[in-house]
Amino acid sequence: MVVQDSPVQSEYRSRLLIMEEWYRDFAAEGSREQTLLEDYTPHADFLATLSGRILDVGGGAGLAARFLRPDATYVVLDPLELWQSPEWAGFSRAFRAGGPEPEFIKGCGEDIPFADEEFDSVVSFWSLNHVEDPRRCVSEMIRVLKRGGTGRVVVEDSEPRWSDLLGDASIRIWARFTGRQRRARIPRPLVDALRMKLTGKWLIEKDHFPVSENDLLQWMGDKAVIGLREWLGGYLTFDFARCR
Repeated sequence: MVVQDSPVQSEYRSRLLIMEEWYRDFAAEGSREQTLLEDYTPHADFLATLSGRILDVGGGAGLAARFLRPDATYVVLDPLELWQSPEWAGFSRAFRAGGPEPEFIKGCGEDIPFADEEFDSVVSFWSLNHVEDPRRCVSEMIRVLKRGGTGRVVVEDSEPRWSDLLGDASIRIWARFTGRQRRARIPRPLVDALRMKLTGKWLIEKDHFPVSENDLLQWMGDKAVIGLREWLGGYLTFDFARCR
């Protein structure tokens, strides 16, 4: 008997294939290291504070290791075998420099194969939009985090608040008048961002599942508290702690 995927599972597999193909192409780009450094560097100070056992959900090739303490235990959970290919495995070894060697576990964030409260920190960089069930993934991340432990989630294609857009507009306008280089927090042309916000149609990449700020806060509920909400490197970033 052949069991067919549900529409949700089929859509998830399609998104996963698109992402996997993108990273296969990206592996051949000469600018790969610089691009990834630009993505991770805004989180370098945070990563440098972490110690003990650290879980990276959807951590891919384990590149966050570059910014971790050498004595940290760094576990990467990811469903793709792509990261063990010669192209990515070799790049990972060089990129992480003196950081800890990752322990790679094949698996999904919706079913993390570890016991409750097993990790001192849990991170998820640009991964939550790619999972099949982000609500369950958030719940699992909190479950394996020790009470009082620290987590960080970085979300892609998140719709900004009006205050985010207006603040960003002032940064761009001031930079234009003064001639100073200032990187906008929201990586979209301002006119396009304002139009999407007004129409209520915030566009996302075709391989992304939409994850709104309200969704994320609702999924965390009373199990975790948000300690930071900030746009870092063009992405909406949340730090959270598991409630004691």
